[in-house]
Amino acid sequence: MSKKSSDLKKPTSPLGAIGSEELRRLVEVTGRLLSTIDFDQLFEIIMESAKSLTNSEASSLLLLDEKVGKLRFAVATGAAKESLGSLYVPLGEESIAGYVAVHGRPLVVNDVKKDGRWYSGVDEATSFHTRSILAVPLILEERTVGVVEVLNKEGEADFTDEDIQLLELLATQAAQVLRNAQDYKDLQASKKAMEITQEIRYRIVGENPVLMQSLSMAKKVAKSNTTVMITGESGTGKELLARFVHLNSSRRNGPFVVVNCAAIPTTLIESELFGYEKGAFTGAANRKEGKFEQAHKGTLFLDEIGDLGLETQVKLLRFFEEKEFERLGGKERLTVDVRVITATNQDLPTLIKDKKFREDLYYRINVFPIELPPLRERKEDINLLLQHFISYFNTETTKGIEKVDKKALELLETYDWPGNIRELRNVIERAFVLAEDGVIKAEDIVIGKGPRSEKFDLLENEKPWIDAVQDFKRSYLTHILTKTSGNHKQAADILGIQPSYLSRLKKELDL
Repeated sequence: MSKKSSDLKKPTSPLGAIGSEELRRLVEVTGRLLSTIDFDQLFEIIMESAKSLTNSEASSLLLLDEKVGKLRFAVATGAAKESLGSLYVPLGEESIAGYVAVHGRPLVVNDVKKDGRWYSGVDEATSFHTRSILAVPLILEERTVGVVEVLNKEGEADFTDEDIQLLELLATQAAQVLRNAQDYKDLQASKKAMEITQEIRYRIVGENPVLMQSLSMAKKVAKSNTTVMITGESGTGKELLARFVHLNSSRRNGPFVVVNCAAIPTTLIESELFGYEKGAFTGAANRKEGKFEQAHKGTLFLDEIGDLGLETQVKLLRFFEEKEFERLGGKERLTVDVRVITATNQDLPTLIKDKKFREDLYYRINVFPIELPPLRERKEDINLLLQHFISYFNTETTKGIEKVDKKALELLETYDWPGNIRELRNVIERAFVLAEDGVIKAEDIVIGKGPRSEKFDLLENEKPWIDAVQDFKRSYLTHILTKTSGNHKQAADILGIQPSYLSRLKKELDL
């Protein structure tokens, strides 16, 4: 076997043997490669450029298929290109392209019949007549992922050092452009997957007439900048409806900022909403934007607004009246473009009578009220919600739940759901953990467990004191909320605590 014309070429100087005309053509090719991120177009540009830059009859791009340990034809030019789609080329000494892929360096064979590495199977399958080959590796992140090859230099001439350099430069450019295109494709796929997940997560599910009327009202008011107040029991989906209004408005591309007024201590809520200047209080080392500034050109959702302190209510009222505010410790008056949506599960008129909520603020926020019905009044939606949560948790896990048996569904449809949709979601999430064989059964459904149904056996349920206390708190709070149908004020009165503390307890106990 003679290797005089087929020795493995050492890397050449990037521009040493290339003439000015070839450089001009290479720059032109680079511009074309940067003009698109479509893979089909990129492959076409690479192959046509490889062929024209080296004055060859045909060109091919072969990619490494690690599953079969061979090179496959990704794209080609020339008379045989339609026949190459299903062909593979062996790696190593059995083919010229395979040799380049293994060694990661260019190779010229100006007379393939004199080189034992020539793989004749491609010619036999396509009826193409190969005389000479120039092949260079396609390298990404220091790893050879394929081979660019050109065949039969026109006029039966030999491939030159200039041809090698041109093809190497083209392969280098092509590798980076293909990587950028793949990164963009991956990013778009990730974004699309995230959008699908978000759409499932925040979808409002149901066919109940009262719910449909609420959605219809939300869609109508979304087109304006009118302040909306959403009422309903805890867990009915008030934040989902607020997000629905935002996404159906002209602000949909702006931020949607959520503030749970009950979860932030009274001493901090003002700085959280309006921000603060450096030195405004001990620990204020830098200026901080508040939620109103963060929501500029978008929507600010104030959840559980009934838990706001009276002092903060005054400053919120001032914003509604003047459309301006000041950061804590600041003198500069700021103006932002924000649509405000509020929500509460409390009876604000009663709070007004008890001097716990300002009447003038109530009229400011209650411009367009929308009420969400509790789940116990829309039980026809339970099966739809169940299927929705199953779809969502199937995207979040690898469990693959396919159905819910009849007895499990009966349990869900006969329960009164004091925690509403949030409670149903938690029950289904727990059932996902317990379920086996792709089916949620009745024994996987754990609901309605109050403190009187708990049986503590000291021998079987021994646990640290702190854990036992947390379990009792969780159990007793669930019992009280069930008894009051989720009414925060009634539950807080029974427990002898403030509604804001009750909300914080719920969050702390993950209820």
